[in-house]
Amino acid sequence: MILYSIIPAEIVFNGLDDAPGAEYIEASYKGEKVLVSRMRNSQFVITRLLSTRPSSYLDPAFQPGSIVMESELIY
Repeated sequence: MILYSIIPAEIVFNGLDDAPGAEYIEASYKGEKVLVSRMRNSQFVITRLLSTRPSSYLDPAFQPGSIVMESELIY
């Protein structure tokens, strides 16, 4: 993306780094690498599957949005 503006970039992007966002953690779940973010105390939601096996993407357990318990993850 290219931003064309007469306003200096420091002003346009001021506070962008301080914005709260989801903290992602790379973990292993059922033998596959996944990117998860914390939902509640011991619950995580799968954000992304990091695998080279096509069959893993067809497994409903690895769908983005699936909720997993912290005890099922290996960091």
